[in-house]
Amino acid sequence: MRTYTRPFLSARLLVFVAVLGLFSGCRSQQEPDSFLLLDSDFEQFDAWGLPQPAFISTDQAHSGRFSCGVGEGVEYGFVYHTTLGKGGFVPSRLRLQGWTYLTSGLIRSTVVVVEVRCHGRRPPVWQGLNIDGVVRRYQKWEPITKTIDLPSDLDPTDEVWVSVWCPERGAAKYFDDMTLEALR
Repeated sequence: MRTYTRPFLSARLLVFVAVLGLFSGCRSQQEPDSFLLLDSDFEQFDAWGLPQPAFISTDQAHSGRFSCGVGEGVEYGFVYHTTLGKGGFVPSRLRLQGWTYLTSGLIRSTVVVVEVRCHGRRPPVWQGLNIDGVVRRYQKWEPITKTIDLPSDLDPTDEVWVSVWCPERGAAKYFDDMTLEALR
């Protein structure tokens, strides 16, 4: 008497492999937990062939040749804006990171401002990172970072504005490798 165990075993193996293949194809795509709203080392302005913005400087740079320079006595540095939901979701937090170079302790009040403008639907969200409060060494590149919690009622079309504001002006200062990360 003959037994046919081999074909039966092969059929079971084939069914197992087919089911495994189906389940692996049903996996949901993992959505990202973050995206970048701003990512600038200020090098991109070199290739435009147009007059460079007034805030672009080659006096100091953390990486490459260029940085954002806020000269002595100047009130505003760069201003950048984009929409809050450009990465596919409305974030619950923002993380600002970058590098700053302060020429001296005479910088006075210098603030990197992150503002979310809500088109009159709600009051804007305004947070500032006081540079003079976080930098301890002068004439060296120092890292800066700030995490901002956002309210839950923001829309993807709300605008994010990032700028450098020096209300008391003061000595020259530089910023480079700036990122603003949106976090789920």
